[in-house]
Amino acid sequence: LFTLTMASKAASPVVVSRLLLPDDANPAGNVHGGTTLKLMEEAGHIAATRLMSPSAANKESNGNCLAALVRFENMAFHKPIFVGEVASCMCEIIFTSKQSILVEVVVRGEDISKGNTSVTNTGWLWYVPMVPSTCDASNKIWKVVDALPMAMPEGDNIAMRKYEKAKSIYETRKNSSQSAATEKDSRHTYTIASDSEFDIFKSLYTTPTEGRTPTESEQVLCQMVLPGDCSKEKIAFGGFIMKLMDNAAGCSAWRYCRTNVVTVAISDMDFVSWIRLGDLCTIRSKVVFASSKSLEIEVIASVVSATSEKEGDTLVARGLFTFVSLCVDGKVLSVPKLKLENDEDFKNAYLGEQRYEAAKKARMEGSK
Repeated sequence: LFTLTMASKAASPVVVSRLLLPDDANPAGNVHGGTTLKLMEEAGHIAATRLMSPSAANKESNGNCLAALVRFENMAFHKPIFVGEVASCMCEIIFTSKQSILVEVVVRGEDISKGNTSVTNTGWLWYVPMVPSTCDASNKIWKVVDALPMAMPEGDNIAMRKYEKAKSIYETRKNSSQSAATEKDSRHTYTIASDSEFDIFKSLYTTPTEGRTPTESEQVLCQMVLPGDCSKEKIAFGGFIMKLMDNAAGCSAWRYCRTNVVTVAISDMDFVSWIRLGDLCTIRSKVVFASSKSLEIEVIASVVSATSEKEGDTLVARGLFTFVSLCVDGKVLSVPKLKLENDEDFKNAYLGEQRYEAAKKARMEGSK
């Protein structure tokens, strides 16, 4: 009873707010999605780490238990947020398993001169609690520990529905028969069902007279991890890498559309490796699917570390970002058609179409 009471207290909502400045926005005045993502992850990190503060694992490690972001379950951008507004990010823990913590994050944009407030972003972030297993300050080895259990929701139907939905998602992933290598690929939910279906897709494709190829949208960004990007343990925040990934995806979207572009969604994203102070982080992005008014952009983050004996880059994260093109009055524009050049382009476009149709079906069912 004592443990549950302490966990419930530690899981109280966290609110992080900041005024959005010109350097947070693109030339059109829309705040970068990456800026919002970083703010959301900082708030989620606080909530999940705070949950663990009364735990035995934290006490035994002299207060060095931290929550590490391992997965973005989903992310929706509902409305744009602009320079001069205040972004308030509220998050609370809605589910815990034996070794994971799920945080729901809601961002509201406030026009402080008019007093208008609206929800701009929502998402679910999974964390795992970790403690150092070595005393080597320069290169600590971390291990996952048990999460402090949250108290079950009582008398709150909304909270209980969230809890049950989260538990269902967790159990589905836990019981998945897919290999670990496949699970790390953000495209694992959709596969080519048969060669015949794929061949039909290819046969129905007609090269557009106007459009752009995936190659024309390719973007590579590199950045050294600096002290301001890291926690006290010299490990980069998940929000740092997500902001870089969103920046790269935005560059790819702009290369493809040559208009003002904004992030509207991010699908499942798994984080599979550490990023440390002094590492060189590389982000690669390109358009893999285009509907009439949206783009799906695959983004891959990798890192090269001076402290690692491994040659070449180590995969850190992979995600799919959805962008739309906007005109000067904020209305959504049509995007150029996608010119497919090789088998990889066709495979990516085929899988992208599956995801697009599934998402459209889910929206229609949700509106009923």
